[in-house]
Amino acid sequence: MAENLVQTVKTENFEMDYAKFGTGVRPLVLLPGMSLKSTMSVASMVADSYKIFRDDFTVYLFDRKKNFGESYPMEQMAVDTAEAMDAIGIGSACMIGISQGGMIAQLIAEQFPQKVERLALGSSASRLNDMSRAVMTEWKRLADEGNVEALCSNFIDKVFSEETIRKYKKSLMRLNSNATEQDMKRFCVLARACLEFEAYEGLKNLKCPTLVLGAELDRTLGVIASREIAEALERNGVPVELYVYDNYGHAAYDEAPDYRSRILEFLKK
Repeated sequence: MAENLVQTVKTENFEMDYAKFGTGVRPLVLLPGMSLKSTMSVASMVADSYKIFRDDFTVYLFDRKKNFGESYPMEQMAVDTAEAMDAIGIGSACMIGISQGGMIAQLIAEQFPQKVERLALGSSASRLNDMSRAVMTEWKRLADEGNVEALCSNFIDKVFSEETIRKYKKSLMRLNSNATEQDMKRFCVLARACLEFEAYEGLKNLKCPTLVLGAELDRTLGVIASREIAEALERNGVPVELYVYDNYGHAAYDEAPDYRSRILEFLKK
């Protein structure tokens, strides 16, 4: 992997890290979900997992902006990401949003429709339900307490499938065992942003063809969240496709072997 995989874009208002890979002529913006540590720390792994996109797209994996303080509403994340795209020279792009990244992507598609050509939403939501609100509230509480071990354990249990938990939980715990106090504060702000998030009413403003990928066993946001996005878009006349994985949970985006190829096929239409 090239040493300059992770770069920093600077605007008048903030700095934001991003990873760039691929040689395709079409730009693709990838917005990751919440994580205990910045996705940039595993950017090379993400680039490898999305290698099938390299020939058709130049992929831009965006982090959240640096030093965002004690409050960072999702609406501001969307504005900042759009500004970072402008600063890099991305006028419009296909976009993949995973979990919280999908929430941000929905807001970008609503507020800056000219920027999103085609949209793929993986295990995401347009608003929280009782289950997801309880999950985010618990994550925020554990992050507030700085309880790294309990937060990591709860996060893994809610996000991954039973098989992955059985095989890899100890390894996943070790990956995040060195999370810092600053990491916990960052995660707490991201969880609060989810608790304050609402984009369901704004779905009527989306215009771009959209692929919604849900998971029947999603214990984080719930499959109902994916279904209601697809139903709202279809009701509003937006070209939308819904695919639900029967035997996967929230992290189907990492576990289902055909997940990325399904997205690639949609984006190339």
